[in-house]
Amino acid sequence: MRVAVRARLGGPERAPEEPVVLRRALKESFGRIVIDGLDEVDIFLTLGGSITGAEGDGGVHNLRYSAVRRRLTVNVVVPASEIGRDSTAGALAPYLDVLARRIAERCAPRDCAAVSQEVAGACREALAAIPGAGPSGPPYG
Repeated sequence: MRVAVRARLGGPERAPEEPVVLRRALKESFGRIVIDGLDEVDIFLTLGGSITGAEGDGGVHNLRYSAVRRRLTVNVVVPASEIGRDSTAGALAPYLDVLARRIAERCAPRDCAAVSQEVAGACREALAAIPGAGPSGPPYG
């Protein structure tokens, strides 16, 4: 699967290596997934910070799936207040869990549970690559 991951940071206080590591890890782990009817995934992450908080906008937004183009696009927004209480990986984990379920529901409704579990596993693997997430990764809901 072809994967594009872009990230927008909301402030200067975040460790500069986190989004780079996260983007690479998500591309690698999502790239190994095979979902019938899906060839391309484009994920746009907005991680809030002190300059742009993204408050009130947290969640998985604008998930669009084109069966004809075999392409999925999605925006994932994590508010600064959630990153401030937790690590970036810990704050992002619940949103990636929702993303896994929504991808499965949209792209593989007949095999939703298995696809959701596979995508969630890829997300856990990517989050574990973030510095400070620990060897087993952050708690994942």
